[in-house]
Amino acid sequence: MSKKIVVLNGSPRKKGNTSMLVKAFTKGAESAGNTVTEFFLSDMDIHGCRRKRI
Repeated sequence: MSKKIVVLNGSPRKKGNTSMLVKAFTKGAESAGNTVTEFFLSDMDIHGCRRKRI
């Protein structure tokens, strides 16, 4: 039974140690029949909640 795995990479360096670890994990997970999707959080426009003042 294959799984869908999401990796949230918070490192700003796409070729750093975190990315090397994610690649090793992805290789193992995919060889076991799973699907892995990686998202680079530093590329996303993410903001905290903004409360409307009354």
